Amino acid sequence: MTTPSADLARPGRIDPAPDTFVLPFARLRPGFDPAQLPRFGDLAWRLALMSRKETHRSLVIDWSRCPAVLRPALMRAAFAELNVPTPAVLLQQRASRSVTQPASLRHYFLVWIRFASWLTDRGITELTHVTADDLQEYAEQLRPSGRRWRTDAKTLWIISRLWAYAPYLPEPDRLVMPPWEDPAAVMTDFLGTNDDAPGGENNIPIVHPAVMAPLLVWALRTVLDLSGDILAAAREHRRLLDSLPSRAVPGGIDKARAYLRGLLAAGQRLPTSHAPGATAVSAKYDGPLPPMANTFLAATLGVSTGQIAAARQSLRDELTAEDFGPGPVLDVPVSGRIGHAPWTPALGFDDVDTLVLHLSTAVLICCSYLSGMRPEEVLALRRGCCTRTERDDGTVRYEVRGRHFKGVLDEDGNAIPEGEMRANPWIVFEPVARAIDVAEQLEAGELLFTRTLFRGATHTITRTGLSSEAAAERIRAFTAWANRLAAAHDRPHELIPDDPDGAVALGRFRRTIAWFIYRQPGGRIALAVQYGHAATAMSESYAGRSQADMLDVLDQEKGLALAETLTEAGERIAAGESVSGPAADRYRAAAAEFSDRYAGAYLGKRELRALVANPRLQVYEDTKAFMTCNHDAFTALCNPDRGRARDGGRSTPDHSRCHPACANISRTDSQITMLRAEVTRIDAAAEAGLDPYPIAARERQRRANLTDIIHRHHARQPGAADPEEPR
Repeated sequence: MTTPSADLARPGRIDPAPDTFVLPFARLRPGFDPAQLPRFGDLAWRLALMSRKETHRSLVIDWSRCPAVLRPALMRAAFAELNVPTPAVLLQQRASRSVTQPASLRHYFLVWIRFASWLTDRGITELTHVTADDLQEYAEQLRPSGRRWRTDAKTLWIISRLWAYAPYLPEPDRLVMPPWEDPAAVMTDFLGTNDDAPGGENNIPIVHPAVMAPLLVWALRTVLDLSGDILAAAREHRRLLDSLPSRAVPGGIDKARAYLRGLLAAGQRLPTSHAPGATAVSAKYDGPLPPMANTFLAATLGVSTGQIAAARQSLRDELTAEDFGPGPVLDVPVSGRIGHAPWTPALGFDDVDTLVLHLSTAVLICCSYLSGMRPEEVLALRRGCCTRTERDDGTVRYEVRGRHFKGVLDEDGNAIPEGEMRANPWIVFEPVARAIDVAEQLEAGELLFTRTLFRGATHTITRTGLSSEAAAERIRAFTAWANRLAAAHDRPHELIPDDPDGAVALGRFRRTIAWFIYRQPGGRIALAVQYGHAATAMSESYAGRSQADMLDVLDQEKGLALAETLTEAGERIAAGESVSGPAADRYRAAAAEFSDRYAGAYLGKRELRALVANPRLQVYEDTKAFMTCNHDAFTALCNPDRGRARDGGRSTPDHSRCHPACANISRTDSQITMLRAEVTRIDAAAEAGLDPYPIAARERQRRANLTDIIHRHHARQPGAADPEEPR
């Protein structure tokens, strides 16, 4: 067995033999197949063999796409990238530290291949012939292609890696220092002004609220209400499959033939298979016959599937298409309900694989969205990760322990691909804990989310972990299935529309829940999951980390929500809208201060942090209560710990505990208009007389309170008379 040279630290020595193994053994995942290891002479290198993540797909770099004249040079540079310690010049660059991730390495090599194609188009056949002017021309031709500025900048940094490894390569492979690496140069000299939006997770589009709300409804419904039926069906399905004999049994064909004839004689039809790959069988008359449910019948009769097929073949000239009916149904009762009706008439044998897949996807949506984990973190969860603890005060807390990957570096500054156990657990609430329990019942192995979940998975898959791309495809299939159920149960309000920003991917959930927490749109929140509770759980989950970037996402969304509220407030006041309530002056002052300091300015992370930290600008709209909260933690009646506000009291209002006598309340004309519309709705309901007495009495009392608020709002305006009572 030939191994990489042990003398790689000396310059000019990277020239491996064709049979030299490419991947460093120290980075290979346990249990790898030596036959799959690429050698230097191979044109296809499987980089995923270095990943210890269970979620990586097979990542292959195809060197046949590289121009032949520059291919050996780039392959030697790639060999150095894989086997030589990261040069110090690269460790000084923040964007160049995570060099051991297979996906990043594959991206680097693809950029090099595109660069090589550009060089050969200009007649350059050796890297040593490339000049600084050539590199500057290459940089200048990137921008007209229409990519983001950051993408083009990263492309140039990746080209710099060829220069960084030049001392380790033969003379013809050495690239001159790129001009953008000159200490006096800045990247904008070559790419122009950076006109990108601010970097970071805020660039990721949220899942549209009209998509996220019904998607979460169906995910929670599937986990909480339908999972019992699906799990029971999966167990019965597995029992039937396990009962199949491994070989033909004596007299099995005669037994199967007699059973089939008995069904027909009793006026019943033969069960049809709807499983993928089931094929029709030719008959003597009337064309092909539908595929029969051979596996189900074999498990029911205790014979082999081949004997069922032989029995059917012997009867083919006696059968017609009319002799075949629907697919086989499992002997499992349906207890789950959607509204007042069973969610499905029966559980079909051929439907179990698909139902199990949708249930696993529902679990994934609940865990990812309601915890704030990154995709790689939730996909790496393992059996036993969730624990339930009861505190001394009687409250119950659910903790999830797992691995995190971002910013996990070794002493050389390289990413540790397998990550590390997170020092503090994620704090979640009960629906997430129940979802994890369902996942543990679905999966037989350690990982909670795998590609080999269902029976149709092949045994040739070397990595069982689910990838983010596969998860997005499963969410798409789950959405289609949920929409079919919504249509079947006449629930058009629960249909999941297409997202205007494309596929619903796991990476979009973190920002989406932060957006919901600080905007909380009116209307029903999916199955009474309160985003305020989610915010509390996340804050507690991340509070113990020095680099708790989920809190950064939450703070950023809080700042954006405050900016939107104060911008609208300033516009309404400028248009002459009046404000009433004990905090009216503070509301006007906050709008004025925001307008003076921030109107028309760019709000980056620093500005948003300052906005969130400013106690005078804590203005929160509550459309359900028809008022604005000008929050002061020391006087807020919704905060039972306001006397201890300096020691960690709530910094945002609790809309579920809003008190009408609170000194933080203000109301605008726009809110009074909405309030009058609510009074009109109450009057219409009272006139219809459909509400039972207790509800009607409560609504009359509520109408009196709302009408009093309307009168007080107008009475406090200078020179205003009480308006006519709304009808």
